[in-house]
Amino acid sequence: MQYFSVHRARSAPQIAGFHTILGESLVVQVRWPGGGWVWNTPVAVHVQRRGHTVTRRVIDTTRLAQFGLALLTIAVITSRGRTRKEGSDA
Repeated sequence: MQYFSVHRARSAPQIAGFHTILGESLVVQVRWPGGGWVWNTPVAVHVQRRGHTVTRRVIDTTRLAQFGLALLTIAVITSRGRTRKEGSDA
């Protein structure tokens, strides 16, 4: 049993007119006996027409917002810790 894996997965091809569209995502899996956790995030969309493939990167704004909030939280905690240390020296 593989307990941890990270890989890219492609969806089944979808045909729309003359275009074939494939979605690609990053998959992180953590498994343990009796359960597990899976996280998917979109990475790209591949559009194929007449043998030519165009890859469009997907920008996940939710992930960017979460990352920004995490950085802001770390900055606030760090600055509060510094002000408390400066006040305790006096």
